[in-house]
Amino acid sequence: MTGRVAGRVALVTGASSGLGKRFAQLLAAEGAKVVVAARRKDRLEDLVKEIGVDKALAVQCDVTDEAQVVAMFDVAEAKFGVVDTVINNAGMTHANNAITQDVAEFRKIMDLNVTSVWLVAREAARRLIHAGPEKSAHGRIVNIASMAGRIVIPNVSAYNASKAACAHLTRSLAREWARYGINVNALSPGYVATELTEEWLNGEGGAKTIGKSPRRRIMDEQSLDEALLFLSSDGAKFVTGTDVLVDDAQSMG
Repeated sequence: MTGRVAGRVALVTGASSGLGKRFAQLLAAEGAKVVVAARRKDRLEDLVKEIGVDKALAVQCDVTDEAQVVAMFDVAEAKFGVVDTVINNAGMTHANNAITQDVAEFRKIMDLNVTSVWLVAREAARRLIHAGPEKSAHGRIVNIASMAGRIVIPNVSAYNASKAACAHLTRSLAREWARYGINVNALSPGYVATELTEEWLNGEGGAKTIGKSPRRRIMDEQSLDEALLFLSSDGAKFVTGTDVLVDDAQSMG
């Protein structure tokens, strides 16, 4: 199969549902070997069966745990070779404002939305650099941030802060690894309809959000396909340290 990411070995975290699942399906359809990672192994195995066991591998992993991250890359490398494409998608939001939120939840959000991004990106970069300049020159790391890193979404201050940190971490890593040819970029979605957001979108909060959006609509999972593929491909050779906003003008509402 030929495609825009043919020959690549891609790792997608948070791949058991929602955007992560979509990203894995997309990369596989465009020719990549795909390693899908999450905590829910049963859902990952269903995804591997759908994609094909010759093209996909499921790895159960808590990406906030350094030892598990290293082990994940070991398993991926043993199956498909060096991972040259990373989609750092694992993340979470919350329902508590700053007054009601406890410190344990705040730390959990920062750990998953920021620390895990650093851990996974760092391990990928270490292995690409070790593999040599020819391999590292094809390195693509895409960190999934959010429009919440640019604007203030009310009552989710921890999430806003974590996504702003993710975007700036992306720029920092891009600068640090530029001389190795590794490209590090962020993709910042607006509100997207997924199985995780379906209940909220069908309720009062979703109706208000759609009503305030300049285009009076919510994106679907396919809305991010082109940006994700571009940042993961050889076509993005000269693109690093960017934060690509795909929000259908929602942040202008």
